[in-house]
Amino acid sequence: MVAVFILVFSAFALVKFGISQWRAIWIMTANQPLSDSLQVAAGIDGAAIGAGDFGTLLLLCNELSPELKKKSPWLREVSVYYRAVKKLEHAFSVKFPAISAWAKGEMQICSRYVAVVLDQSLSMSMDRQFATRAN
Repeated sequence: MVAVFILVFSAFALVKFGISQWRAIWIMTANQPLSDSLQVAAGIDGAAIGAGDFGTLLLLCNELSPELKKKSPWLREVSVYYRAVKKLEHAFSVKFPAISAWAKGEMQICSRYVAVVLDQSLSMSMDRQFATRAN
């Protein structure tokens, strides 16, 4: 019985560590500054990206860099997480404003992550174009 308890506790700790590691990676990415070229191309202010901008930024990803969903690490997972948190926010927005505020903060981080990933993709694409022109 003790061995089963240790196994369950270890599995729980491993899953919790994995989730924490995953969140740390995409939160660190989301905190990177956006370039001026993305802000001009997208018509957004990097400091004003909100929770509701996720869909717009994802559509912009599809327009400007359609291969990004296949290439980008974690973009699909962040999209799933965003949708889950959005449902949670809608379910608890009236009765539990603290959960709603937390959910909006998480959704804003997801939106910011998409903006940074798009910015990085566009920068790499421009670098490749300049490199081929130079040769």
